[in-house]
Amino acid sequence: MNHLVKGITVSTVAAVLSVSAAQAGTVLKFNAGAIDTNKLTSNYAASWMMEAKATEYIVQFKKAVTEKDKAALKAQFEVFGYLPDDALVVRGIYSDLVTFKTNHPGVQAVVKYAGNYKVSNSFAPASVFTKDNMVAVLVNTFKSHEVEVIASKIEKMDVKVAVQVVDGKHITALIPRGLVPAVAALTGVEHVQPAPVIESLHFAMDEDLADQVSATAAGDYSDLTGDESGTRLMNFDAAWAMGYAGKGQTVSMADTGLDSGNTGAIHQDFAGGVISGYPFGLWSKSWSDPMGHGTHVAGSVMGRGTASKGLLKGGAYEANMVAEGMWSPMMKNLSVPSKLGDLFEKAFADGARIHTNSWGGARTFGAYDNFAVQVDEWSYANPDMLILFAAGNSGADKNKDGRIDSNSMASPGTAKNVLTVGASENVTKSGGIQVPISKLRAAKDEWPSEPIYSSYISDNGNGLAMFSSRGPTTDGRTKPDIVAPGTNVLSVFSQEKDASPLWGAYNKDYVWSGGTSMATPLAAGAAAIARQVLVEKLGMKNPSAALMKATMLHTAVDMYPGQFGEIGAARGQEILTRRPNSDEGYGRVDVANIANLGGATQFVDNRQGVAQGAEVSYEFTLNAPGSLYANLVWTDAPGSANAAQALVNDLDLVLTLPNGQTLSMNDHINNLEMIEKSGLPAGTYKLTVKGFKVPQGKNGAQAYALVYTAK
Repeated sequence: MNHLVKGITVSTVAAVLSVSAAQAGTVLKFNAGAIDTNKLTSNYAASWMMEAKATEYIVQFKKAVTEKDKAALKAQFEVFGYLPDDALVVRGIYSDLVTFKTNHPGVQAVVKYAGNYKVSNSFAPASVFTKDNMVAVLVNTFKSHEVEVIASKIEKMDVKVAVQVVDGKHITALIPRGLVPAVAALTGVEHVQPAPVIESLHFAMDEDLADQVSATAAGDYSDLTGDESGTRLMNFDAAWAMGYAGKGQTVSMADTGLDSGNTGAIHQDFAGGVISGYPFGLWSKSWSDPMGHGTHVAGSVMGRGTASKGLLKGGAYEANMVAEGMWSPMMKNLSVPSKLGDLFEKAFADGARIHTNSWGGARTFGAYDNFAVQVDEWSYANPDMLILFAAGNSGADKNKDGRIDSNSMASPGTAKNVLTVGASENVTKSGGIQVPISKLRAAKDEWPSEPIYSSYISDNGNGLAMFSSRGPTTDGRTKPDIVAPGTNVLSVFSQEKDASPLWGAYNKDYVWSGGTSMATPLAAGAAAIARQVLVEKLGMKNPSAALMKATMLHTAVDMYPGQFGEIGAARGQEILTRRPNSDEGYGRVDVANIANLGGATQFVDNRQGVAQGAEVSYEFTLNAPGSLYANLVWTDAPGSANAAQALVNDLDLVLTLPNGQTLSMNDHINNLEMIEKSGLPAGTYKLTVKGFKVPQGKNGAQAYALVYTAK
């Protein structure tokens, strides 16, 4: 029974939030290790305290960084970014910084930003035996206009060095392993990591299953049940029936390309729906798709279903597409631009407000690396585009306990501001891979234990794909954010010669595949419908990415305990806790819930935001006992790839009950918070967003989105 929410009021309060001694800035948290600045000795600075040349230092404050602190530093020094806890990276001369510390009692410490703090943990250990081994590195600089000078310095370090790409603030180079510390020590260098190996995130099918796969399909559509595209399980039909199919929305996809790469001569399922296309692959002049992966992805987003007479449509089949091809004909593989913002900027300029990406660095498990930082940097500067990334296909049960192991997330899916999508199971009994997992070649190494070993991959809508990467991230954040069907999904077959049949061709127009690559575009189609609902039904003319993300989380379905039931961890229970968790995130996307939004659900898209030490409250009244589900999302400032914690601006969501009791997640790791509580007594409640720490706010505040349902 629904109870109307009455008396909604909003109040803004300037409150002083106390910072306890335990929260004060005394530790610098690097991936390379923590530094207790209370324990620094005078000898610590001996090697660099006499330097007269400006370089990078870390200025840590005794309490949360304030706007006054930043202004004081900026008046004398260049200020670059935030490091936990309560520190800012600056460029200056050490003696001047010591004077600043003397004149500002709130400063805890001034520490040289040494090269060893800037080197990624992803490098193989250096030794006398490996120092001459050539490694491909990605170097990030603090300032774009210094990148050429820094590239020149790197090139002069050794005759074997080859600087390959200089783009924006990024340098890709081939250097001896032994030179990595020297590169990191250069003034102006922010981070050095191995150049990521980028892969499309479809799950590679065993070659020995190819005959079985192709034999399962009738190819004339007579055997289709409606489940094959994955849209039925997500309840797209309900949204379509209400008139929501993505009309007026533009989605961009960066992938292996899209069919012919010619809007005037393209597969009939995309005719009239692709408004532009761009080549990004190295040595490529076309955005065509000779591989097939991108075409399958695009079909799941907005394929019209023309060839199948409407039987195999994408989730947002009335939406438009901006296609971005990253296939390199020379490399025969994806080649992602080192400056990821180029992808997003092109699409944004053409009207896209959703950008879907089914690729990632599959071997960057859990890392908040250079690519993740770049995505967060661009999204923070451009908060109106929701960017989706696939979680990865590295899920495995290496410890043989019958549960998929944690910490296998792929970057940039590790970024804070993206909507990261894992793969749940589709439900279909024909096409694709229709054998027990035990029959897969990798099963004995990757999934050797029950109940996974003898299960099928598309027989349970509450199941997760065994290959879907799990979180959390290395710094403990919950990922993925949501899941969508990613096993045995039928979508469009690229018409380019020699395009891969992926998991098997259904006919000349459609092909089976699976992976988080397939789940992500289905979620992107749902996001297009969410945006259409927000704009058309709820009157929100330009919803932020944070609001779209909050809407997707708010309407997802909790899949707890997963496909094997509440059998306990020792017997392989798939999902051990209620959402959010790092198996399903906030749950499986449900488009019917999106289409039915309204009524008791309230939407807040606060562009001004909340400042540090301030709070914004929303009152509501339950006229009878009921429940609350609330999701707070903010597009956070980019963190540092060198830091052990990615979160920068930290907000809290607090529920105050009629009796004055408060409830909160007390989460200081994620840029998402939620409260889900049933059995609430009748009465007036206050839902409050608090600015706990906002060191990198715009105009001193952090914008946020809040979606809540009280009924």
